[in-house]
Amino acid sequence: MRILIIGGGQVGLFIARQLSEQHEIVIIENSKDNADKIKNKYDVLTIIGNGDDPSVLREAEIEKAEVLLAVSGDDRTNILASIIGHSIGIKKIIMRIRSPHYLDYPQLLNEPEISVINPGNIISDKIYSLITAPFAWRTESFAEGKIELFKLRVEDQTPIVNMKLKDLGPAEAWIFVGISRGGKIQIPTGETRLHAGDYVFALGVPSVLKKLKEMFNLKFEKIHSAIIVGAGRLGKIVANRLYDEGISVKIIETDPERAKFAAEEMPGVTVYNGDATNSETLNEVGVDSADYLFALTGNDEENVLSALLAKNLGIKWSTVLYTNPDYIDVLEAIGVDRAISVRMAIANEVLSLLHIGGVAHVALLEEGRGEVLEFDVNENTEILGVQLADANLPDEAVIGFCIRGEEIIIPRGDFVAQSGDRLIVFALPNAVRKIEKILG
Repeated sequence: MRILIIGGGQVGLFIARQLSEQHEIVIIENSKDNADKIKNKYDVLTIIGNGDDPSVLREAEIEKAEVLLAVSGDDRTNILASIIGHSIGIKKIIMRIRSPHYLDYPQLLNEPEISVINPGNIISDKIYSLITAPFAWRTESFAEGKIELFKLRVEDQTPIVNMKLKDLGPAEAWIFVGISRGGKIQIPTGETRLHAGDYVFALGVPSVLKKLKEMFNLKFEKIHSAIIVGAGRLGKIVANRLYDEGISVKIIETDPERAKFAAEEMPGVTVYNGDATNSETLNEVGVDSADYLFALTGNDEENVLSALLAKNLGIKWSTVLYTNPDYIDVLEAIGVDRAISVRMAIANEVLSLLHIGGVAHVALLEEGRGEVLEFDVNENTEILGVQLADANLPDEAVIGFCIRGEEIIIPRGDFVAQSGDRLIVFALPNAVRKIEKILG
C-alpha cells in the first residue's frame, strides 16, 4: 500500500516508522533540515515542500496514494491537501485539525473518505480518563468501553509484591498482560514475581474492580479541584471539560494577554497570570489544597518543573504533557506521577482509523514498546476453529480477552475463536506482524 504523509514532524515520522516495513511511504516535509534527517535515517521517500502545493503533490505522485495522512502542524495545509486528495479519488484520508474553529464548519469536511482528528479532544479524553481513575498511571478503553487497560505501579506496600502471579489464582475479570521494569516491557508468566517499582498493565472488566482494588490496595478518590498550567488551546479545552464535570478549576498562564482573554472567555474558571515554576505562584493558587495539577503548556521542561514543584508543595496528583520521546525513561524516575505523549496520543488515533492488518483499534504503550490491538474474527481469520494452545502464537503476545456478543471471555488453552468474536491482544513490537498475520 502506498501511503502519503503530509508533515515529517514527530507524529508523521513516528507513523511512518510504524508502517514502513510493510508499506510504501512518501513524506512531504517543508523543513529542509528535517527532510534531510529523514532521508539519511529512514527508508522512506522524502520530498521537500509544502503539502498544500499542487506541484509538490504531483512530485509525490499523489494520484498513486491509497491513503493520505495530513498530520502537519498547519491546519490550512492539512485541509487543502485533504481536499486535493479527495478530489482525485483517494479513498482513505486522515486529517489533523488543531483549531476548533475549523470544526465549526462540518460541511467542509463531511465526506465519508475523510476522518478528522483533533489533538485537543484526544488529549482531553486522556485526561478525563485519568480523573475517573486517579489510581492509574494510564488508562485505555477497548471493545467500546467493555474492557479497560490500567497501568498500575507496584509499591513496597502493595499486597501482592514479590508474589508469583500463579499464586494469585485464576484470572476471572482481570489479567496482567505486561510488566514494565527498568524501561523494558515483558510478557509475564505464572512464575513472574512483581517487584516494587514495576508498572503492571492490567486488562479487564471495568465494572468488576474489586479484586484489582484488593491486590493493589487501590484508593478511589473523587477529584474536586484542579489546577491547569497553560491557557492555550488545550488548556482551555480541558478547563471547560473539567468545569462541566463540576470540578473547581484554576489556570496559571504566564502571558498577560492570553490570561486576560482566557478569563473573559471562561467566567467560571479562575485565571492567574504567573509562572507555575515559581512556588509563590503555586501557593497563591492554593496548590496544597488542590487535588490535581495538569501541566499543559507547549514546553516540556516547564511542564515537568511545575509538576515536580506542585508535588513538593502538596498536590495529590499531577499529569504532564510532553512531546520529546526521550522523556519517557526519566519522567517516572524523577517523580512525575503521570505523563501524556502528544505524538503517541495522535498516532494511536491515526493507526486505529487506518484499520491496517485487520486491526480494529490500537494503543501504543511506552513510546511503542508495547501494543494493545483489537481484531475482529471473520471467516478468513487463520485461527478460526483452532484451539488457542495450537494456534502457534508468539511468546511475545497474549490474547487477553474475547468479546462474544454480550459474553466476555478470558481465553485459555482450549479456547476456540468464532466468527464475530473481537479479540484484544497485548503484544511486544517484534510479535505484532505475526499477530496481524494470524488474527488479521
